[in-house]
Amino acid sequence: MFQISLDGLIVLYLVGILIVVFLSMAYAEWRRRRRERRIRRNYVICVICDHVFEDDSGEELVECPRCGALNERTKILEI
Repeated sequence: MFQISLDGLIVLYLVGILIVVFLSMAYAEWRRRRRERRIRRNYVICVICDHVFEDDSGEELVECPRCGALNERTKILEI
């Protein structure tokens, strides 16, 4: 059997808590980024009037609701 002092047990307990907190934060951040990517996939920016709108039709050419110009879907990069 392993013998461990009280100091060692406290350190082991704190390290375990820190690992759990870190992993839960990393998982929450991963889910948040995934959700944002999924939402951003439907956004389209008009090349004429710079209007940002959402279109979930899945068509390659999308008409801008403000000016009526046809726009191709492109990946929106985060600034």
